[in-house]
Amino acid sequence: MAVLSTPGTASAAPAAVTAKNIKTQYLTDKPTGDMPNSCVERRIYLASGNYDWGHVRGSTDTVVRPNLYLGAGWYTWGDCLDPAWGGYYIHSTWLDPDNPDWKSINITSDLEIPASGAWTWGSFLDPRF
Repeated sequence: MAVLSTPGTASAAPAAVTAKNIKTQYLTDKPTGDMPNSCVERRIYLASGNYDWGHVRGSTDTVVRPNLYLGAGWYTWGDCLDPAWGGYYIHSTWLDPDNPDWKSINITSDLEIPASGAWTWGSFLDPRF
């Protein structure tokens, strides 16, 4: 991408783009623990730097782990929704680096759906650089 400016003037470099690992599917507002889980997974190359990492629920992005430093390299990035007894889902997200010297990391939160229907869910990585 080229950034055009008038000679002798400063221009901002393009900001890094937020990455998302998402899935859209029918979700019930009354899940039970005997229902199957649902997962989405992808491979991603990340530049080294600090990221805000969080969950996507519908049109809302919620930071769960702010200012997380990640090294440059390839990662397997996954999200799963596990229906739980009590009418909610357990949303688990992980990053598994290819580098054998680095540990896998994860975040987890509960997800309640206000009405059954098609919902987009997953996670995001927002570069802070």
